[in-house]
Amino acid sequence: MNSSVIGRLLEEISWEGASVRAYRDGGRGRENVLTAEVLLPLSFLPRTSFLGEVIRTAHGADDARARVVREIEDAEVTLLPDELVLPGGIKVQPDAQIVTNDCLVLLEAKRIRRSSFQTEQLAREYVALLAAAGSRVPLLLLVLGNAPPVTVQGHGRLEVADAIALKLANVLERTSESSESLEPLVARIPDIVAWVTWDEVGQAVAAKQASFSDLGSELSGTLRRLSDAVTTAIDWHS
Repeated sequence: MNSSVIGRLLEEISWEGASVRAYRDGGRGRENVLTAEVLLPLSFLPRTSFLGEVIRTAHGADDARARVVREIEDAEVTLLPDELVLPGGIKVQPDAQIVTNDCLVLLEAKRIRRSSFQTEQLAREYVALLAAAGSRVPLLLLVLGNAPPVTVQGHGRLEVADAIALKLANVLERTSESSESLEPLVARIPDIVAWVTWDEVGQAVAAKQASFSDLGSELSGTLRRLSDAVTTAIDWHS
């Protein structure tokens, strides 16, 4: 299977069926397209400075984020990785995955325009992350159109920790992936879950690009074009 960002995006689109017509305008507003258009140049830009800066800009899980940033240069970044399957038939597919020597990051991106999380979505991703991380440091990174609270189907707007805790007991009842009880898992949420807005991603990348202005014209131009690809994608999908 083609494991490139474009290859993974095309694989996902191939399952869309008749709804593939929605991509005729270039997939404007669709989170998978936006994530691909941002993740591709971020993968090529100097990782510690750019992708690392995006992670540093996020809110929450300070220690986990710092650990990821320290190892980001050699990370394996995958758009739309294979599904994580939990007992009970629960399947989770994050929008992206970042794997380092000692860390596992699952990235869940929402569109910039109005969007919502499915009722169990964040609880499922949280449990799946903990199961998949093993001895690695887990980080669930949410990329949002707006700062929390987030919209959860059928439950209005909730803070991120409340959105995870909402159906966490239900998910745990159907899996055997955690030997921990509900209360310790809820208590760990602030150490594992972080969020950043698309606008903050764009600002972080633009600010970092400006700090490289003293390089030679060729390298400066390369960094500028890749950085502009990130900010242009975010602006266009807005």
